[in-house]
Amino acid sequence: MTLLVSKSKFLAGLQCPRLLWTYYNNRDLIPEPGPAQQFIFDTGHLVGDLAKQRYPDGTEIKRDRPDGRPDIPATVAETTRLLPLRKPLFEASFQADGRYVRADILVPAEGNTWDLIEVKSSTAVKTINLWDVAYQYDCLNRCGLELRRLYLLHLDNTYVKDGPIDPHALFHRQDVTQEVLELVSLVPPLFDRHRTIIEEGDPQTPIGPHCRSPYPCPLKPVCWADLPPHHVTELYYAGKKAFRWLDDGWKTIDKVPTDKLSPMQTVQQNAVVSGREHFDADAVRRWLSGLRYPLWHLDFETMNPAVPLFDGTRPYQRIPFQFSLHMQAAPGAEPRHLEYLAEDPVDPRPQLLEKLRVIGPEGTVLAYNKSFELGVLAELGEDFPAFGPMCDDIRARMKDLANPFQHFDAYHPDQHGKYSLKAVLPAWTSLGYDNLDIRDGQSATRAFMQAVFPETLGLSPESVSQTHKAKILADLRSYCCLDTLAMVELLKVISARVRSR
Repeated sequence: MTLLVSKSKFLAGLQCPRLLWTYYNNRDLIPEPGPAQQFIFDTGHLVGDLAKQRYPDGTEIKRDRPDGRPDIPATVAETTRLLPLRKPLFEASFQADGRYVRADILVPAEGNTWDLIEVKSSTAVKTINLWDVAYQYDCLNRCGLELRRLYLLHLDNTYVKDGPIDPHALFHRQDVTQEVLELVSLVPPLFDRHRTIIEEGDPQTPIGPHCRSPYPCPLKPVCWADLPPHHVTELYYAGKKAFRWLDDGWKTIDKVPTDKLSPMQTVQQNAVVSGREHFDADAVRRWLSGLRYPLWHLDFETMNPAVPLFDGTRPYQRIPFQFSLHMQAAPGAEPRHLEYLAEDPVDPRPQLLEKLRVIGPEGTVLAYNKSFELGVLAELGEDFPAFGPMCDDIRARMKDLANPFQHFDAYHPDQHGKYSLKAVLPAWTSLGYDNLDIRDGQSATRAFMQAVFPETLGLSPESVSQTHKAKILADLRSYCCLDTLAMVELLKVISARVRSR
């Protein structure tokens, strides 16, 4: 059987030789896509379907096997049959010299030529996208297809929905012919290198920045499994230096010479060596002195659909659909919990804003990594001017509970160089997210869209039962509630530490 290299595998080889080799020789090591990755796939399918609407006389070439994978001989044969008809083609398939690609959109151009259009759900062109098109060009050219222009069709983030989605205005078509042609000559030697990698033994590629870029590598859990506890890549803001330190033999944080470290990295190293938390009581006390009661612990959950759902919104605009609020009337007082969660497939923002009026005119509004909440409130105030003064007032009174942890005034070795709520909460308290069915913001977004806007994931409303929807909404309430309860508990912990010093 001829070994075929698809464009996705070619791009995998550009990122990491070991990833490419594993796809062909030890595929079981690569996990199935998780919810976050599936969300990206669902978005891509939705955007791709809208892009096809720009060419109403187009034909989709769909010849799949029972397992859902493409029947390559059938799709190639169907493409060959349809090309002479000179109509737009979707998912046209080509195979040549070990290469296999499916082109998103082919549009007939002048004479016998064609325009190749690659569709992306992003809002800008990335370098990896150019390599994607270059590989397609190389394959299609070998099949005898003459390409006139090469385009990347991506979402236009200036598009504002007004009525039904306009598939012409939604996208920006960018001519990348020149940039791609500058890469095309590099494709054959890279392809030959890829084939050699696949046919030889596991290349055992060392870990490095490529494990995270241009995409999170699915092999990362495998390749990083042997790193010791508190390895140097966990050092705060170490970046690429951490991989150089690994090469130098400094595998763990305690081995790095102190003169190589920043002040915050030094705090982290001392905590790892001693096994004890670091706590700068004076710095934390100064931060606590800026709080005014009552305290309003606030957290938003948002969705940012690639294709805008509501009039007046843009691609990927943040749309808050939920908030949790724990109010404390005085230091140490038992908190009162208030919340809002949208349940119906309409714009959730007007009702959310009405419910947000519960925040009184006095006291500090506390958030964790407040830049997110500040941004959400600013956008809400801009889009709903009647609520602008309220949003401005909340923003003006907001302080950031992440501050003491972000600056490592309070640092626990179990944070592993991070200061996110997910890292800090279990390090400093007995609470954590592990027993929840929804454990992070991205999962919350996807779960909400599945329950309330299933069509954005390619699902029909009937496919989500009322029982399943109720379970998702209950899980969302538990998750968002914990985000603000976590703030209450962390504030309690650091206040007690200050009092004890």
